[in-house]
Amino acid sequence: MASQKSALTSSSNRILYLVSLNHATNDGSVYLLSSLFPIVLALFNISVFQVGIIVALGYLVNILFQPVVGHYSEGRDPGRLLAIGLSVITVSVISFVFATGFLSLLASVILLRLGSSFFHPVGISTISKSYGGPRLQKSMGFQSAFGNVGVLLVFLTSAPLYLAVGWRGTFVVFAAWTLADVVLTLTFLSGRHSAKSDDLQTPSSFKPQTKRTIPLFFVLAAFISGGTYAVILNFANIFLGTRAHLDVSQANLIVSAFIAFASIGAIATGGWTRFVPTNVLLSISYLVASCSVAAFTLFSGNAILASITLLVTGFSISATYPLTYTELSRYLGSVGQQSGRSFGVLSSGQTVGASILGLASGYVSQFLGLEVSFGIVALLALVGGVSAAFWIKSRGPKSLIPDIE
Repeated sequence: MASQKSALTSSSNRILYLVSLNHATNDGSVYLLSSLFPIVLALFNISVFQVGIIVALGYLVNILFQPVVGHYSEGRDPGRLLAIGLSVITVSVISFVFATGFLSLLASVILLRLGSSFFHPVGISTISKSYGGPRLQKSMGFQSAFGNVGVLLVFLTSAPLYLAVGWRGTFVVFAAWTLADVVLTLTFLSGRHSAKSDDLQTPSSFKPQTKRTIPLFFVLAAFISGGTYAVILNFANIFLGTRAHLDVSQANLIVSAFIAFASIGAIATGGWTRFVPTNVLLSISYLVASCSVAAFTLFSGNAILASITLLVTGFSISATYPLTYTELSRYLGSVGQQSGRSFGVLSSGQTVGASILGLASGYVSQFLGLEVSFGIVALLALVGGVSAAFWIKSRGPKSLIPDIE
């Protein structure tokens, strides 16, 4: 019995490590262009509003395809599906080498987002089915942090790489990274099959069950988290460049620190759920994020104060990701269903927020300034904290019991 449990633990850990690596590759590739936006503005002579269009349409692709992938992934080999997504990402990263202007950049981003639509519904559902209880929260935090690690590496290295090897060389280097991950995924993760959680449901009972498993609160929380994180990653380096007069490497260094603290925030919440209920931590995280984004907007002209407030934002807003997924997983467990379809819808909620706020930030900043965009984000985070409090109230006292090992 002990050896069987050890084998299961080893298998679960291998899945966790590979899915986490996939998350790093997926998110790092997605934000590679974002880390170079200050350069893109000058190199391709595009406006901040056009940057907003690129951001919004890229996320729109995820909105459309993540639920499709989530539906298709049930009962299929997650390793192969993840490898397919990574392969498309590799091709898209190479396509940036041949970009000549706004339209070609947009085409490459659309292809990139097609590939990135595989990870969240497939990878996160795989983790959810491999762990339970406090270990689920820790695992969600771990893999979420690796997504941040991938983005961190991109923001730290992209500008120096551009200065060293130019535009084409930068994207060739990152294409090699994604290709290596494809090989690792096919080698160590392929051959598993996702449990089909909906097999026992009849067609007539399926649709009501699906509606019941995604309460509006989770969609709203995903919208706010995804939108806030996207605005910061896509526009903070531009904002710091104009307000604090920093070059792209300096601005990216501050954004990298934001991402590092985001990784810490995603991991740290795993241990806290033993003492504080997941939904309470979620509400607190949104309220802290609201205050810190507002402070960042006010103090963005001072590099030191902007850095401090952005670090707090990174910690708090990133914590909402694993907390939301864990709270959803707990809810799905309480109604007797676990589904990649549900996680795909939640991921789409995050990308809807990223798409809408990305486009809005580009438009608003073009005419009113980015400080207005960041101010709106602060208000939305406040809405997230209040809505989480109402969710706690609706779930009753039983939802206030912390996870116990």
